[in-house]
Amino acid sequence: MNNRFTNIFKCIKSKLNKYWIAFIMFTIVTFLIGDSTIFKRISYDQQISHLRSEIEFYTKQKEENSQKLKALHGDNKSLEKLAREQYLMTKANEELFIIKDK
Repeated sequence: MNNRFTNIFKCIKSKLNKYWIAFIMFTIVTFLIGDSTIFKRISYDQQISHLRSEIEFYTKQKEENSQKLKALHGDNKSLEKLAREQYLMTKANEELFIIKDK
């Protein structure tokens, strides 16, 4: 058993020289240790994907809101409906009753 390990070690040692060892160490340090590891890169890619989906969501929401704003500027009835429903505004001499569902 011990002889087998020594044979394997001698075989590996004969195949590797100082340049290969330096290359392997450089690769390990570059990709697994430090500020820009593979794991951080994957994490950053996930964050970028999440932020892009948020950008899409808010872009769609902005477009919908701009369409609503155009409709409000063009039509007084829709403006009055929004004021009454959203902001609970009333006309003069008008009473407002709020009914809450349980």
